[in-house]
This record gives sequence, C-alpha cells and structure tokens, in this order.
Amino acid sequence: MDVLHVIHQFPPESHGGSESYVFDVARQQRARGLAVEVLAGTKHAAERVHIVADEVDGLPVHRLHRDDLFFDHHVKMWHPLVEMAFEAFLRERRPALVHVHHWVRLTCNLIEVCERVGVPAVVTLHDYYTSCPRAFRRRPGDEACRRELSAASCRDCVPRYGYEPPHELDDGIELFRDHYRAELSLARSVLVAVGSTADLLAMTTGVARDRYRVVPLGYKRRFSDMSTLGALREGDPLAFAFWGGIGRHKGVDVLLQAFRQVVRDRPGRAHLHVLGGFESDAFADELRALAKDLPVTFHGPFEAHQLHAVGPHVGVFPSTCIETFGLVLDECFELGLPCITSDLGALPERAGGAGLRTRAGDPDDLAKAMARMVDEPRLWHDLRAQIPASSPDLDRHVDDLLHIYDEARRAPPPAPQFAAVPAARRLAFLLKQRDSAMSQLIPPGGPS
Repeated sequence: MDVLHVIHQFPPESHGGSESYVFDVARQQRARGLAVEVLAGTKHAAERVHIVADEVDGLPVHRLHRDDLFFDHHVKMWHPLVEMAFEAFLRERRPALVHVHHWVRLTCNLIEVCERVGVPAVVTLHDYYTSCPRAFRRRPGDEACRRELSAASCRDCVPRYGYEPPHELDDGIELFRDHYRAELSLARSVLVAVGSTADLLAMTTGVARDRYRVVPLGYKRRFSDMSTLGALREGDPLAFAFWGGIGRHKGVDVLLQAFRQVVRDRPGRAHLHVLGGFESDAFADELRALAKDLPVTFHGPFEAHQLHAVGPHVGVFPSTCIETFGLVLDECFELGLPCITSDLGALPERAGGAGLRTRAGDPDDLAKAMARMVDEPRLWHDLRAQIPASSPDLDRHVDDLLHIYDEARRAPPPAPQFAAVPAARRLAFLLKQRDSAMSQLIPPGGPS
C-alpha cells in the first residue's frame, strides 16, 4: 500500500467536509496509480474492538469499531486495544505513508504508533480539536474561544460526567494537551488550509508556529455534469439552504430561530432546506421542535445531485465555532450562489464580497441578513457577481500532497518539541477515572 488515510468517519456513514475531502483525494490518488486505502472510525460501537473491511466506490475502506461508551469524550481519547489494533494493521498492511485527518473515535496516539512501526505520517488538521477538549473552540453560550489550552482555562468548560473531582478534570485536560502536542511534534508534516488556523493553534497549544504548513485544500467540482441553477427571479419565494454535518457547532439552531422571524414578517416569501445527518437523535428532536409550523424541509443525508435538485438561492452557514476552511463554500460558489456566514474563522474570509456576515450565535442579526436577501432582490445579483475564484483543483492539490509525501519519506524524523506521553501516565489516569466512577456506586464505608 502506498498511502493510508486515517479519519474519524467516512461515507456513507457521514458526508461532512473532511470526509468528502478525503474521499476525493483518495480517489484522485488511486487514479494516479497509487495503492490507496482508508482506515476510518465509526459512531457505532461493538462488543469488541475490531476492523471491518468495506469498499466505497472501489476504494478499500477499513472501519474500526471501538467497544466502549462515550468514546467521543476527550477523556476517552486513548484506547489501548485500538492502539494495538492500529499497530497490528500497520504491520500487516505496511503502508509507505500514513495521512492522518483525525483521531476522534480511534486513539490519541496514532502518530506515535506510526513512528514505532517505522511508517512516516503527515497530518491535515481539519478543525481545532488538537487545541480544544470540546473540539470546536466554542464555550457554553456559544462564545468562540481563543484561550490557551490548560487546566486553568478549560476546567469550567470541558465536557464532564458530573461526579469527577477537580483534580481529575485538570489531569484529563493536561493529558489531552500533552498527547496532541506530542502527536504534532512527531508528525513529519502538519498541514492547515489557512494561515489563521496555524496562528490560533500555535497561540493556544504552544506547538511552534513553524510546525504548521499552509496548504489550501483542493476541491473536486461536484456539479459540472448538472445544469446551471436558474437565477433568482423577482417575486419568487427565496430558497435558503444549509448543508453539511448537522452538529450544534454549525449553528442550525440559530438559523431556525432566525428563520422564524423572517417568516413571521414575510409569510410565503421564503423556504428553508436543511440537508445532512444529525449529530444525535436528541439534537434532531430539538431542531424539529424549533422548525414546527415553519416552511422548513429536513432532507437528511444527501448526495450532490440531491442538493442541486433542491435548487437553493442562498447558502446559509452560521457556524458558532471558528471554522478552519469550509468546503461548503466551494460547493456554494460552484452552484453560483451567494451566501450568509457567521463572522468567525475562515468562512467570512473566504466568502469575501459574495456573502453577508453576521454575529455568530445571534439569531436577530442573522434574521436581518436573511430578510435583506428576501426584501432586496438586487442584493442577490450584486453578491453573486463577487463570487471568488475557486479553490485549487484536485489535480493541483494532489500534486502538492505527493510532493509533501515524498519529503516525509525522505526526511529523518523531526526532533520533537514535546515528548510522547508515557503509557504509565495514561494507565494512572484510567485508574483515577475508575475509582471516581466506582465511588458513585459503593456505599459509605466501602463494599460489604
């Protein structure tokens, strides 16, 4: 095998931006004659840790199932049996290079295992996970966070079970920080799509800024074999659309609150389409309640042709997290649509004059922008005229990646800025977690 891509989930289970990117890159690399495979986590736990062989559009995909509960929780980032399964997989399949795109649902020491086996690894950071135990640098109340990753900064924000003593919370945060510092130190190359992502990661983690290499993501056109969407005609109802993974950090709850205001004052003049899979059943129920009696259609998981068939007029992406790129904007602009984004991260930067920006987490401000699109038909044409040049095409991007892979294979391992976390420290933390959980079950005075 020439290249193994490693990611937290993969189609058809999920069609988020990072999964779509890896799918496109892997297929393009295979078209160049490379032997490319994917190892993916999954949201479906099993009775035991194991890997299931699969195939998606001719691409070999190996889905690794964990055997525990709550495995997206930051204190469950390390799994010793997943580590063993990943190492055994590498020794059996012998990839020439591993390209890591995420650790969630797998284990936090993938790069360490690669180095142990003698396989060079590069990383693409698709989000801020390595700097945030909540993954998206978004504090309760929707505050975008630029704090240093530390126990002092994060203890009032991290997800918790509810019974942990303060010292356990602090140890979990520091262990998370030290694991990902070590992983980024060990990687042969660490790629980000925009410079602002590297700046914030360096500032919040202490991993040196020169460890990050800016490589804009490539984009494979989704709609080139489909008809051009018709221009907005005055008097037609305006079709707003959100698409992508539907997690709370994407601001879809804010969008529905804003849309209710728009519809209240402009009945019959707008419709909202929401395309994508929900992060949980509970969040789906919450969003459906917010959409009650509104002209909103939830389409569920989708393919490109289904988005095209909806015929949207405006893409709305009100993320409440600090986005690192946003492939949805490439799709939006390929469709010839203007957009509305939040004011955080890469989305407003990339949208430029083709979009309206609104205060993240503020439904009133978002409603004003959406109302302008309904009330000012000329605005749609003005914004559409400013759609920026597309991202590098996939061929050029794959050329860049192959050059980086070649460098990674030829260069010696870097002198790490941060050392790997000893296994004894991981085990000590697991014992601490076990004892604090058991304390909730054992009666006063100890077991009888």
